[in-house]
Amino acid sequence: MNLKYKFLASLLLTANITMACDICGCANSGAYFGLLPQSNKSLIGVRYQRLHFVTHPDSKVLRTEEHFNVGEVYARFFPIKRVQVMAFVPYRIDQQVTSADTKKQNGLGDVTILANYNLFNTLMDKDNSQTLTHTLMIGGGIKAPTGKFKFDENNTLEVANANFQLGTGSTDFIVNAFYTLNLNQWGLATNVSRKFNTTNSQDYKFGNQLYGTVDLYRSFTVGKVSITPSLGLYAENAEHGRKDGKLLEETGGKLLNGAAGLTFFSNRWTLGVNAQKPIAQKSSSGHVVTKERVLVQLGFLF
Repeated sequence: MNLKYKFLASLLLTANITMACDICGCANSGAYFGLLPQSNKSLIGVRYQRLHFVTHPDSKVLRTEEHFNVGEVYARFFPIKRVQVMAFVPYRIDQQVTSADTKKQNGLGDVTILANYNLFNTLMDKDNSQTLTHTLMIGGGIKAPTGKFKFDENNTLEVANANFQLGTGSTDFIVNAFYTLNLNQWGLATNVSRKFNTTNSQDYKFGNQLYGTVDLYRSFTVGKVSITPSLGLYAENAEHGRKDGKLLEETGGKLLNGAAGLTFFSNRWTLGVNAQKPIAQKSSSGHVVTKERVLVQLGFLF
C-alpha cells in the first residue's frame, strides 16, 4: 500500500476558562485531524477528542479545570474529479470544575462543511511507479451556528462566559491549503488554515484565527495493513475577541503543540490515535494553561 495512499494532515475545525480565551475551550478553536488516506475513495467515520485546560493553576480559590469531550461523525466524498467535500458533525460533553461546584453541558456542536480543489497531484496525473509524488489542495468552507450559544451572566447555575458554550453562535468562514510530499515510504504533510469569525446574536465576536500543522511520517507494510507512525507540530494564533464592538484584551493567544501519532490503513478502513503536548503557549494573558490532548478516529472507505 506504499504509494496507493497519500496522506493529509488535516487541521480544520471543531473544538479547542473562566476567562474569555478564544484559543481554548469552545467550538471556535482549531482541531488536529491526524493522517487521512488521500485517495479517490469516499470515507465516513467517527472520532473522539479530549481537551483539558486549567485557569489560574496556582490559586486555590480561583483555580478552574475545564474538560471538553467531543465525539464527531465525519465524511468525505468526491462529487466531481479533483473536488473533495468534507463534513463534520460534532457532539460535545463539557465539564467545568471549580472549588465551589461542577457545571456540565452537552449537545450538538457547530457543523462544518469544506470543499477543496486538487490543484495538482502527481500520483494521480502520472505513472504510479514514480517514487516522488506530491499534492496541493486549496479550498475553504463554512461553520454553521448549530451549537447552542446562550448564557446569562447573572445565572449562577451556568458558566457565564463565551467559551464554555457548545457553539460560537456565529456563521464563520474558513480558507485552507494542504500540501503533501511523498518519497518512497517517507512523507511530509502540511496545512495552513485561516478562520474568519462573524458577530453572533449576543454581539460577541471571537477573534479570527490562523492555524497550521506539519507532520513527518514513515509507512511500514505488514501483510495488507500499512502502519504509519508520525511526528509533528500544531500551531494556533487567535486574535482578540470583541463584545458589543469593544476589544477584549484578555482574549486571544498563541499555542504550539508537539504531536505524535500512529495510524493503521487498509483498503477498507483506517484507525488512528494522536496525542499532543504543549511546547509553548500564552492564552488569556497567561492565565489559562493548555494541557495534553488526545484524538482517536476510525474511518471506513468505500
